[in-house]
Amino acid sequence: MALIVSTAGRAAFAAADAPSPAAILFSERCSTCHNIGGGVKVGPDLLGVVKRRDKSWFQRFVRGPSAAIDGGDPIAAELYKKFQPIRMPDQPLTDAEADGVWAYFGDCTEKGGCLPAATGPRWGTDATEQEVARGRELFAGQRRLGRGGAPCFACHAVRGDGADKGHGLGDELGLMGGGTLGPNLTFAYARLGEKGLTPVLAQMSTPVMRAVYAGAPLEDDEQMALKGYLASLARNGNHPRREGDFFVLGLEGMGLVLGAFTLRTRTRKPNGDNHDDDKRAAGEARS
Repeated sequence: MALIVSTAGRAAFAAADAPSPAAILFSERCSTCHNIGGGVKVGPDLLGVVKRRDKSWFQRFVRGPSAAIDGGDPIAAELYKKFQPIRMPDQPLTDAEADGVWAYFGDCTEKGGCLPAATGPRWGTDATEQEVARGRELFAGQRRLGRGGAPCFACHAVRGDGADKGHGLGDELGLMGGGTLGPNLTFAYARLGEKGLTPVLAQMSTPVMRAVYAGAPLEDDEQMALKGYLASLARNGNHPRREGDFFVLGLEGMGLVLGAFTLRTRTRKPNGDNHDDDKRAAGEARS
C-alpha cells in the first residue's frame, strides 16, 4: 500500500511539474531567438510583454511579422529598427496556441522569468558553431554524407542571396542557394520545430527522400549538424529569392538525384542481370 501511495504521489508530482504545451511550443519555436527574463537575445526579452503589448496585436504580429513591418505598423517598425536586419519568421499559430503562449508569458512574468523547457534530446538550437558549419557543408555537398546519400542542395534551396553576410546565417551557399526539386528549407526549422523536423531527417519520410536515401540514411551526428544549420537559417525571417530564379539549377539537382538513384539501383542488380548486361554489350561491340 505504501508503495502504491508513493508511486501515485510521484506520478502526480511529475504531471504537475511537466511543461505545458505552451512552454514546449515556446521552447521549440521561440527560444532560439528569445529569452523570458534572461535578457536580449537575437530578439527582445519577452519578460513583461503582456504588460507592454496588447494581446490582439501580439496575435497579428506573431503570425505575420514581415507583413506588419512592411505594412507600416509603428510597433513592428520600431522593433525592426532596433533588431535589423533580423526579421522574425512567420509563426502560423492557431488561436488556441496563441492564447496558450500569451498565458504562458503572463505566468512567466509573475514568476520573474522562465527557462526553456527541456523536452528530450538536443535540439538544433543547441548546436555548436562547429556543428552548424558542418551542417552547412553537408547541405552544400562540400562534405560527403557518411553513407553516400545525395547532398541536400541537389533538391532544396535555402536563403543564398548574400543578405545574411556577416551574420552567420548560411549566406555562404552563394547566389544560387540550391535546387528546386524540393521545397525551400530556409524556414523549415521555424515551420516544423524540433518535434517536426527530427523525424523527417531520421526517417527520410517523403516519397522522393525515401527513393534517394534508401539504404543511405543520415547518421545521428549528421542529423544534428543539419538541424543546427537549418535552425541558424530560421533565425532571420527575411524571405529568400524566388525559387523560379533557379530553374537551371533545379534541373542540375534533379540530374544529381536521378544519377545517385540509378547508380544505387545498378549496384543492387543480381549477378545474373549484370552477366546479361555484359553479354549484350559484347554482342553490340561485335556487331
